[in-house]
Amino acid sequence: MIRGLSLADKCQLLFGAAILVLLSGALLVPWFVMGAIVDASQLETSRQLAILWQQAERSAGWPLALRTEDAPRDSDAAGQRIEVFEGARLEAASSSSPFVGAAVRRFTAEPGRTGPASEHTESVWEDAARVYRYALAQRDQETGELTGVVLVERRSPRAADQLFVNRMYVVAAGLLAGALAILAFYLITMRIILSPVRQLRRTAERVREGDLSSRAEIQTGDEFEELAQTFNAMLENIGAAQDQLRSSNRSLDLRINELAQSNVALHEAARLKGEFLANVSHELRTPLNSIIGFAELLQEIAQGDASAAEITPERHAQFARRNRYLENIVGAGRSLLEMINELLDMARIEAGKLDLRLEPMNVEETCEGLGALIRPLADRKSIRLVLETPATREAAAGRPEAPLPLVTTDPRKFQQIVFNFLSNAVKFTPEGGMVTLRAERLVGSDGEPRVRVSVLDTGPGIAEEDQKTIFEKFRQLDGGHTRHHAGTGLGLAIAKELAHALQGEIHVVSAPASGSMFSLLVPLEIELPKPPEPAAADDADAPAGVEDAEPEPGDDTRETSPDADDAGPRGAADTLTT
Repeated sequence: MIRGLSLADKCQLLFGAAILVLLSGALLVPWFVMGAIVDASQLETSRQLAILWQQAERSAGWPLALRTEDAPRDSDAAGQRIEVFEGARLEAASSSSPFVGAAVRRFTAEPGRTGPASEHTESVWEDAARVYRYALAQRDQETGELTGVVLVERRSPRAADQLFVNRMYVVAAGLLAGALAILAFYLITMRIILSPVRQLRRTAERVREGDLSSRAEIQTGDEFEELAQTFNAMLENIGAAQDQLRSSNRSLDLRINELAQSNVALHEAARLKGEFLANVSHELRTPLNSIIGFAELLQEIAQGDASAAEITPERHAQFARRNRYLENIVGAGRSLLEMINELLDMARIEAGKLDLRLEPMNVEETCEGLGALIRPLADRKSIRLVLETPATREAAAGRPEAPLPLVTTDPRKFQQIVFNFLSNAVKFTPEGGMVTLRAERLVGSDGEPRVRVSVLDTGPGIAEEDQKTIFEKFRQLDGGHTRHHAGTGLGLAIAKELAHALQGEIHVVSAPASGSMFSLLVPLEIELPKPPEPAAADDADAPAGVEDAEPEPGDDTRETSPDADDAGPRGAADTLTT
């Protein structure tokens, strides 16, 4: 469609072109019919002249001929010729005149269904004049053979003028009809089609400028009136929707203010939580470390008293009972200390205060140390602990295997994640089961080499729908086996956050009654982000007091100690100095 033109111009242009094409096609018929009528009348005149000339020649008894070559060309007599050709003259004329030759060939041809041809005609233009040639056959009345030809040749300037005038009438009639059709179409389209369209357009422009009170007043009783009514209904709906939107915006503003106040309250609550955790660090861990330390000291004294040779059996039973009580005190204290440390770790992670201390780490040696650390707990439940590293697999299979490469990571956080897997495996594996610590090298989905450390157990397993929820904070499974074990439900949540900080992944493969496999995948090197621009102010979003939750001098309960017996990387109590 032509671009840049209005609807009215397009309608007029297209309708005018259509009228022109239709009238041209319709006037072609009278154009040619007029010419055929004029030619037919002139040829009929030539036919009558030929018949009269033939009768006159028979009455006279000798050949007659009419030639007007000497008449002026602009006179009516110019170019008139009537002549009869017989015998030798007919043969000569057939050779010299193409028209006479064509007539003779037609007259002597095989007769058709209506009998032999008796006349031959031709109409041609010569010097802006119409020339008509007519040939009439003379035949023997008995044999029907051709004996002669009567030739009538007429030059008719009046016929050309008449044909021109007739065609001009046709052209004038076509132009007049086209103009009237275009005028009628213009009036119809302007009043019936374009006027409602323009009114709708003006209404739409006022609405676009913001006047939603404008309405289209069209009363044509047709589809345009229905369109205007629909347009007005749409404007009413838009106005109602805008009123509702304004009301919703006002309500939303109130909600935003309430949320802002709630955020302030939440920020204050987070600050108070940070202060509370800091107080927990200073007020609870210090006496708890003293309790654990004195309990261990009493254990050593009790063990020394019990080993004395002069004690009686009754005293030996008392010492054994006292030693059992002290073991319960130490175990409960270490469990409580571990819970406090987990809460502090989660607070530090949420505050974004998790620092990485990267250094090369030997994965095989780390796994051996963690295995030695968890082995006392496994031995208490008669759980078989298996260590699978390239060195152990090489010794078992008798074929060489490439050692694991060094991994640049934070060893303490790496050990904390794996030890959490090991402690959970030992905790939930029934007596007589097996726990496997496996270390291997593989290639990740991105083609980069990685190291995977997996912990496999023969415990009760985890259903597929629960494998994501176990990484939520303070979340434990509802199965009966979990109700017999204490804990805060933060271990796996902390492990997930630490793995993310180490740019690693945690995978879980488990099924009910089939055991579980927890895997940690870490890259060989951690890609450190670019250091941020120095900030003008300190972090205001970090919970207050978390920065002060570092262990006190001499308190190394959060360190990984492979020499500890059964408390895990952070469970060994401080050595009490007296």
